[in-house]
Amino acid sequence: MENLKPFPLFRLPRIVIEEVIKTMTPFEIINFSMTSLKIKYLTKCFLRTNRNSQYVLQVNTNEEPKVSFRGSEQMYFELKITSDKRKDGMRKYKECMFNEKIDTFWIYSEDVIDKWTNLVKTVIEVFKFIEHIVIFDVDKFPTKNKAIVDFIKSQTPSIECCDFYGVAETDEDVEYFLNNLIVTKFVGFNLKLSDGFKFPQYNYLDVCCLDPGNWVIFDQLLHLQASRLLIHGSPLTNEELNSFLILWMTSKCHQNLSYLLININDPQSLDTIFNLPHERINPDVERVGRLPNNDTIPLRGEIDIKRNDGMTGTINFGWRLDKMLLKMVVSRIE
Repeated sequence: MENLKPFPLFRLPRIVIEEVIKTMTPFEIINFSMTSLKIKYLTKCFLRTNRNSQYVLQVNTNEEPKVSFRGSEQMYFELKITSDKRKDGMRKYKECMFNEKIDTFWIYSEDVIDKWTNLVKTVIEVFKFIEHIVIFDVDKFPTKNKAIVDFIKSQTPSIECCDFYGVAETDEDVEYFLNNLIVTKFVGFNLKLSDGFKFPQYNYLDVCCLDPGNWVIFDQLLHLQASRLLIHGSPLTNEELNSFLILWMTSKCHQNLSYLLININDPQSLDTIFNLPHERINPDVERVGRLPNNDTIPLRGEIDIKRNDGMTGTINFGWRLDKMLLKMVVSRIE
């Protein structure tokens, strides 16, 4: 059998090469771009000028560190780094709810964090990302947490979304993350921090979700700037919730708030919270509210409170296991 000769790829017209790249999956693009610096440059140029090649990047530091990205469709491509040799080269495809499809590929490495950082570098260099999401598990690589943060900062000093997971009270690692990376849209805490934890960023967020929020005392609540604020497990008293609502009504705090969900620690004394001007609404009556972003929303609420600029906070109540929740939607009633 005769030896196969290398295919002269760069003798093809550029438009032909670009058509070939269009047919590739992200897995194939990554492998293709790593064959030579020239091919990496060509691939990068094509992807960064192609309107249909904009992806959302998600990196995850769980037990098998992951790099995943999603295009305009609900198709997720995941690359997982594993220390299990048996998984090397394994591929799994699954279809989920809401038409989501996930294609996962495993890569073996003795040093999973080193391999993961190299992979993150490659995909950031080659692909064009419109959003960066970090899932940070503080328990999996505790001795490398700060190095991981430093690495992410070297690739992108600001990210749109982050989620924290873990079981250890690791205030220092979470603070280091938030002191070194600017988060612009979403912060989610799914881990317990010490009661003395202080949120180190005061920039405005779209969503802040804290579960548990055991460290959210009154002063911390006033500094959490978000359009949608969801807090479970806070130690706030009914008197403090009353003070917060009064400050909101007088436009002295959280003027950008559009939705609030927060636990009530004493459901038996709701009158303490509503020791302020308010109106009780028939819950069977549906009204229309116009949100700050100008969208409309149907409203059914038990209590209305008015802000001094005419905005209305429509409040109702719910339960999460044995904990009562206060929910408030901010709108202009039409």
